[in-house]
Amino acid sequence: MKRFAQFVVLLVGIWLLTPLAGGQEAPPPGEPPLPSPEETLTFIETNLPENFENLQRLRQNEPEIFQHEIRGLGHMVRRYNELKRVAPELAAGFLRAQQLDARCRKTAEALRQAADETQKAQLRKQLEDMVNEIFDLRLAERELEVKNLERELNKIRTMLETRREAKAQIVERRLRDLTMEADEAMGWW
Repeated sequence: MKRFAQFVVLLVGIWLLTPLAGGQEAPPPGEPPLPSPEETLTFIETNLPENFENLQRLRQNEPEIFQHEIRGLGHMVRRYNELKRVAPELAAGFLRAQQLDARCRKTAEALRQAADETQKAQLRKQLEDMVNEIFDLRLAERELEVKNLERELNKIRTMLETRREAKAQIVERRLRDLTMEADEAMGWW
């Protein structure tokens, strides 16, 4: 019987670690699943058209790299959707940072290939402005994250203080539950 129980535990463990159908892994507890590749592509086509063209080329020419890229972008889409839900004011900034990042890559490529020093200086200035804006957008997101964590920490501290003050009552209630000395009038019928 013991070997059978071990075998069942092993099978359940393997099942939990096995990717779901469609090649997607189970999300960590409490996190929504990644969007499907098609949902991710639709989002990219609508919101990041510069990336969409490159993804379509990858899909045709390099399917393995495409799968890797679409999974990474799926994480980004999930993050955007989460921001839209919990901090709509930051969702637009997050999307703007993604758009700027795509433009930064193109501008950096143009800068590397520019021969004229005047053009290089202009491209470098554009790149610097975009990187500064991305930094500010990401900083605002982190600041909100800190505020949310502080709020949650304060709730936990308040709960701890309340429980500390009610320790005697909590311990007494637990003792009654364990020893089944609960008042019959207050019990579940």
